[in-house]
Amino acid sequence: MSERPLRRGGCYASGVARAAPPAAPRSAIYGVGIDVLHISRMAEVHGRHPDRLAKRLLHPLEMQRLSTAKNPVNYLAKCFAVKEAFVKALGTGFRGIAHDEVGWTRVEHGRPELCVTPRVQAMLSGLGIGAMHLSLTDELDLVCAVVTLERA
Repeated sequence: MSERPLRRGGCYASGVARAAPPAAPRSAIYGVGIDVLHISRMAEVHGRHPDRLAKRLLHPLEMQRLSTAKNPVNYLAKCFAVKEAFVKALGTGFRGIAHDEVGWTRVEHGRPELCVTPRVQAMLSGLGIGAMHLSLTDELDLVCAVVTLERA
């Protein structure tokens, strides 16, 4: 009885390239960013440079609301945390985006909503980003902002 040599079957034995695995489905989420900030740190900076801080940090809509804020330092901390979470979700840091180009406001029932300048909106559209979502919370000495950016 003649024995045949053992051969591996399939595409490896014949030298045929294996098909590429199927592509992973594209996520609807572009990016998620989170920032946590001690309000006491913002209080220190605000104590040293109150006017300069507001002018450099706040989006025009945020600047309008600063004068009516019950606790301006808490409000500034939220504003800063929102900006940090936004650029983390975007994945760029503050390269090409100034602090005063990103902000937040409250809409119906007090829900927080991101607001950006037209220049940043054009950049987001170019990246294929559609919806933006924001969640904000504060407790004792902490402020936390979470930003989710969705693909269009």
